[in-house]
Amino acid sequence: MNKRSKLHRVMIGRAEELSFVQFDIAGVPAKIDTGAYHSAVHASDIKLSKDGKTLTFNLLGNHPVCGVFAIPVSTDKFDKTLVANSFGAEESRYEVKLRVKLGPKVVTSPFTLADRSKKVYPILIGRKMLNGRYVVDTSHTSVDRAELKKKYSIAFPVDEEGGRKG
Repeated sequence: MNKRSKLHRVMIGRAEELSFVQFDIAGVPAKIDTGAYHSAVHASDIKLSKDGKTLTFNLLGNHPVCGVFAIPVSTDKFDKTLVANSFGAEESRYEVKLRVKLGPKVVTSPFTLADRSKKVYPILIGRKMLNGRYVVDTSHTSVDRAELKKKYSIAFPVDEEGGRKG
């Protein structure tokens, strides 16, 4: 890696606010996960048209933290990809490119569509988006998960992201 590319990296924390530039949605909490390759965004009502050419979904639909930002999306630019979770189980998901702002950078990056309704963060940012653009300082965060849970009265029986009950 050359010296110039290191200078253009932005330092971010373990959780940040992200904006969807193309939909004028700002301030959505995102978990930064350097262990994940793919980025994922919460989506509901994911449907493929009968001819297989158009994918529709509700971006952020029904998520406990950001469901108020929900917006219907229809696109003919999508792929299918296999995603492995931390336990090694694979899942086939649709992947779409979204224009987002994280820190001062605006980028177009692929996101898999996932049901993250049982997770505090509606967005997970993986290495595919981070590499060459961001450096993660895990001692820093712009979004506090405990405050999010309290603010939105989120009480999952098991906090899948926190790895603990409550």
